[in-house]
Amino acid sequence: MSKLAKVLDTTVDFLMSGTTDDLVMEAGLDKELVSRFKEVQDLPAEERRTVLSLLDAFIAKTKIQGLLQNK
Repeated sequence: MSKLAKVLDTTVDFLMSGTTDDLVMEAGLDKELVSRFKEVQDLPAEERRTVLSLLDAFIAKTKIQGLLQNK
């Protein structure tokens, strides 16, 4: 069972009795974000790349703003 959990990148506990919500909570992820990412995953490849590019740009902008504010 532990080999299966490792291959699936989850825990044995989750395989035995967990839910997706349990896994999200255990990983410290926001349930709403995970839900959105599941929707993004169903988009065509080009649209997924666009979403990822927008996320990367927003994250970079936020990091730069944080650096500038700490000066």
